Parts: sequence; structure tokens; C-alpha cells
Amino acid sequence: MEGKVVPTKEKERLLELDVLRGIALFGILVVNMSYFSTPALLADILGLSKGEGLLNEIVVIIVTVAFEFKFVSLFSFLFGVGFALFLSRLENKEVHARSIYRRRIRFLLVVGLIHLFFFWYGDILTLYALIAFLLPFYLNKKSRTLLVWSGALLIMPLVLLSLLLLVGFDSGGSFPKVVGDMYDQALYAYANGSAWEIFLQRLVDIAMIYQGYILMAPVILGLFLLGMYAWQSRLIANAKQHIGTMKRIRNYSFCIGFPFALLSIWAQSYVDYISSPYYVIQYIGYSVSGPALALFYISAIYVCMQSQRFRVIIAFFQPVGRMAFTNYLLQTLICTSLFYSYGLGLFGKIEAAAGFLLAVIIFIFQIFISRYWLSRNKMGPMEWLWRKYTYYKV
Repeated sequence: MEGKVVPTKEKERLLELDVLRGIALFGILVVNMSYFSTPALLADILGLSKGEGLLNEIVVIIVTVAFEFKFVSLFSFLFGVGFALFLSRLENKEVHARSIYRRRIRFLLVVGLIHLFFFWYGDILTLYALIAFLLPFYLNKKSRTLLVWSGALLIMPLVLLSLLLLVGFDSGGSFPKVVGDMYDQALYAYANGSAWEIFLQRLVDIAMIYQGYILMAPVILGLFLLGMYAWQSRLIANAKQHIGTMKRIRNYSFCIGFPFALLSIWAQSYVDYISSPYYVIQYIGYSVSGPALALFYISAIYVCMQSQRFRVIIAFFQPVGRMAFTNYLLQTLICTSLFYSYGLGLFGKIEAAAGFLLAVIIFIFQIFISRYWLSRNKMGPMEWLWRKYTYYKV
């Protein structure tokens, strides 16, 4: 018989986690903007330029070095923290925590699948939910075990890519033409196609992006476990007592992440096709700099938030972070309405600099709408539905 349990109360929330979720959502939007507005998935494979002109080139460099794979890594780490926090609070209330957790993840999976197949191929919720079903296996592991597993999973893609670079590979002579045709088809479908044509194109893009997720999945699981470790070791819960450790993490993660981020942008300038070894070097740069700079952002923000003045300034991210589920889906609704043919049809017409500015404008709108909504409600609409389903038997 399950005991009485209710969702997290306002006073139990951690400001830092909400702020970090809000920052992660901004970074994710900046990166996703090119995938919302252009056939960027195929452009990456073909090694096509993401924009002409000095301003666009500067924006591409900034996004590659500071944003690409960094904020989805940050979001993944926070998911692991949230998982550990969620189950620790449930177990303290003497309820069957795992059954409640499974209901929570089932809801995330259903929403993710709807989002993936009917709205946008770049959905991350489905992958998160599928990986999250593995997390209860690690629930009672010691902190050191979590850290070892996390490290092994994080370096797995790096090892595989390094081996691929050593042995070399060739995708075949006809493949570039096939991908080029797919690029043209995607450009037409999203900008001018019917709803059915967009759906069919989305299926093609899903099939392509999930091939890339083969390498991405171990990293995400590793970051989930790293988030669990951070919670269990009290680095997050008692951050003030671990500021020295946070500063060391900040320094070391930057020294590791920034050079690899520069490596990725250097390799990107030489990539002319996916079979190029520079493409593998670029991916290695992403796979190392993403998690490393995510840890840099997290630790640097925790250190800075020890200052009350900085804490007050950065707190404007909190409302967006409290509604992270809602705002993530809202970004898709806004962007697909702007770029797809059933909306304004701007697909393929926005360059990198304009896309970055648009991401800033959308996010500012989300800050104000989140603040307005939370002044009248305790949580966002998707958060409310998620918790209703999670606790419906309790």
C-alpha cells in the first residue's frame, strides 16, 4: 500500500537547478535553430557552409565552440540530478518509488514520441525516456561506482571514433549524390510541401538522426549517472560546503573542454564530406568538449551564485527552468510555425546570424510568458499533466 505523496513543494525547489535548466533551454534553442530553419542535418553530412559573410561565420564559430552539444549535455546532467532527487524524496515518504518513477517515464516517452513523429525530428525526449528506463539499475550503487560507470560511458564514443579515424572509412561514391538529392527534397518539403509530405520527410530525418544517436546514447547515459553522482555526493545539495571542489571542476573542465571545442571548429573548416577524416575529428571534438564545457558552465554558475548580487541577476532564468518541459515543446511549436509551409514558410531563408537573433527573441518571450504564467499557476501546463499522471494512483 503506497503512502501519501505529493509533488515537490515550492519551498523544496533548488533555485540553482531551475536557473541551470533555463540556461540549458536557451542554449538548446540556439543550436536547434539551424535544424528548425534549414536542412542542417544533411548539410552537416555534406560539409556545406552554414552561412556566408563575416557576421554569419562569427556566429557559426560562437555556436560551435560555446553551444554545440554543450547545453544538451548540461540538460542531460540535470536530468540525472532530477532523477536522483525525485527518487530520494519519494523514498523518504515511504512509497513505492520505482513504480511512480516508471509512470513518470512512460508519460515522457509518449509525449516524446508524439513530438518526434508529428512535430519535429530533433526531439530529445524520446531518447531521454528510453535511456531513463535503465536508471533504476544504478539506483543503489555507490557513488564511486556511478562515477566509474559515467566515465566509461563518456569515453566510449571517443574510443570508437578514434579507432574509426585510425582504420579509415569510405561511404561509397554514389552516396554524396543521394544525400544531395535528399537535401533538395528536405528543402522543398519543409518550405513548400503539404502536411503529408512534411510527415514523410520527417520520417526520413528521424531514421538518419537516430543513427547518430547510437554514439550519443552512451554519452547521455553517462551524463545521467554523473548527475546522480553529483546529487548522491551532496555536491549539488550542499554546494556552499563544496565551493573549493566546484572551483577545481570549473578550472579543469574548461582546460579540457575549450581546446577540444577549438579542435571541432578547426576540423569543421576542412570537412567537405562525411567520409573525410576531419568529420571524425570534428565529432571527437564535440564528444569531449560537450560534457566538459557543460561541467564548466554548471560549476562556474554555482560558484558565481554564491554572490547575492549575481544570484539576483541570474534568477530571471528560473521561471523558464521551472517550466522546462512546457518551454521545450513551446520552442518547437513556435519554430515550426515560423519555418514550415503550414506557417510562414521561412524554411531555408534564415542565415546563422538571423537565426541566433531569433533564438534570443523567442527566449526573451519565454521568460516573460513563464513569469506571467507562474504568477497565476504553481507550475507549467505540461508539468501539471506530467505530475497528474505520475501521481494519479497515489
